[in-house]
Amino acid sequence: MGGYSVAVVGGGIVGVATALTLQLDGHAVRLFDPREPGTATSYGNAGGIVTNGFIPNATPGLWRRLPSMLLDRDGPFSLRLRHLPRALPWFSAFLACSSGKRSTEIARDMAPLTTAALDAHRVLVEKANAQSHVRPVGWLKIYRNPATVAGMTFDLGLLDRFGMRYNILGEDELRQLEPGLSRDFKAALFYPDSAFVSTPLDLTRAYLRCFLDHGGSWIRENVIDFDDGPAGPQQLVTDSGRHGFDRLVISAGAWSARLTRKLGVPVPLDCERGYHLRLAWDGETPKLGRPVVVGGPQFVLCPMANGLRLTGGVEFAGIDAAPDFARIRRMVPIARKVLPGLGDEILEEWMGHRPSLPDSKPVIGRSTIHERVWFAFGHGHTGLTLSAITGRMVADGIAGRQAGIPLEPFRPDRFRGPLAPAA
Repeated sequence: MGGYSVAVVGGGIVGVATALTLQLDGHAVRLFDPREPGTATSYGNAGGIVTNGFIPNATPGLWRRLPSMLLDRDGPFSLRLRHLPRALPWFSAFLACSSGKRSTEIARDMAPLTTAALDAHRVLVEKANAQSHVRPVGWLKIYRNPATVAGMTFDLGLLDRFGMRYNILGEDELRQLEPGLSRDFKAALFYPDSAFVSTPLDLTRAYLRCFLDHGGSWIRENVIDFDDGPAGPQQLVTDSGRHGFDRLVISAGAWSARLTRKLGVPVPLDCERGYHLRLAWDGETPKLGRPVVVGGPQFVLCPMANGLRLTGGVEFAGIDAAPDFARIRRMVPIARKVLPGLGDEILEEWMGHRPSLPDSKPVIGRSTIHERVWFAFGHGHTGLTLSAITGRMVADGIAGRQAGIPLEPFRPDRFRGPLAPAA
């Protein structure tokens, strides 16, 4: 088969990894995004390529915990009342995924992706000569009470069932791994097969540079519509002109639903708005060796190349609402107790839009209406983790190859009933 002319819409890590993978597969690829690739949602993540990312966000017992979580101003979830009418159908579907049977099915679907994620990145890392950006240091979750870990029977059962390696650490083992943490923490879960990207933007740029060096094009235009031909969409309409294609990939993150609706394929995509602060180190305080998820308040301390990144919480407020940094700022004193010696200076405040589906699974696969249109979005908290394997799955599908990971669980029309797409 000869190569196609492929248009990839969206310059986040998923779009860039997909564009590079398609190019390596022999296609002529153009990447469309008016912003510099990697500077939107992909910029602000926790840097993890994580093996435990297959565990869904909705698990048994969530329906009992969610109201109090939403009412707690420092809890892991917040919902702006103005967004509530649009969010209710999404939350209804989200809670429907929290039964033991359904969440186990979701984990079963997602496990092959997270298992293959790091190897898929290694292929692109080698092509892009980006080895220095990805460090195999694992992923750590810490707890004050060892009984908390012992009580995580559902999550641990999923890890065992789907063959994901983990270690339960006691106080002494945790201290050896991360001596700079507060001694209040007595237990941890460690995922040794995970990796860390200390500057996610640099990895995206490395993939982009490789893509451009090998003949790819970055078109700095905003895609606003599509022109149809006898076989369906045949041109992108941008704010500056029109561009034809043989195959189209929609990978525009939280903005994807606006484009899929124009293509006649509504999807219930909402954005879990995420915040981070960048804090200075204080003098000779020992730095962390890897990202650390703090159980309880549920935030992540990330030892980025330019300081400590504090990420935490999920806010449902839609795409266009102004950011509210009050909640993430209230986490700073808690973070200083977890990692004594952090400096007082906040060097950066940031907010981004995680594109999320109610079942914690992305949309990956061919449009149910148009044969030439493919989708790759909705990765929620796992965009960096699953970006390279998503590109591989799309490339396999476009080439007509038998994929190692089935696309059926990620089809765009898997949602039924009254669920309305959120904007």
